[in-house]
Amino acid sequence: MAHTNRGRVILGGLLAGLIINIVEFVTNGVVLKDTWAQIMQGMGKSGQLPASSIALFNLGGFLAGIAAVWLYAAIRTRYGAGPGTAIRAGFAAWALTSFLPALGNYAAGILPTRVLVITALVSLADIVVGTLAGAWLYKEEAVAISRSAAA
Repeated sequence: MAHTNRGRVILGGLLAGLIINIVEFVTNGVVLKDTWAQIMQGMGKSGQLPASSIALFNLGGFLAGIAAVWLYAAIRTRYGAGPGTAIRAGFAAWALTSFLPALGNYAAGILPTRVLVITALVSLADIVVGTLAGAWLYKEEAVAISRSAAA
């Protein structure tokens, strides 16, 4: 029987988070930059995000990556190691971290539908790809069974 390799969960999760953060930066900080500035100004805020907000977004990306790889490690005993299980874990992580919050924002009418759809679909891709990369790094620790326990 194997135990979750916490170090590899963190390592794989950081790789997944790096992928998530890079894709999210390109999407939100480059492609949708002007759209986000208009949305923020419409709410009476500055069109420029402070560095502390960007740091929190990056922290969230890394935490989402770690959670996705942890989920992969947790379900691989049921579904087996490999890309199919990583995709399942990535999809579940996306549903919890992106889809459900976007659904709530849609229901509340807080953000334009176009922005919600774009960001939800992009995050589906980056979280699944990030989880695949993080799962590739993940290896479990084998637990040695002592002779007295085996007898």
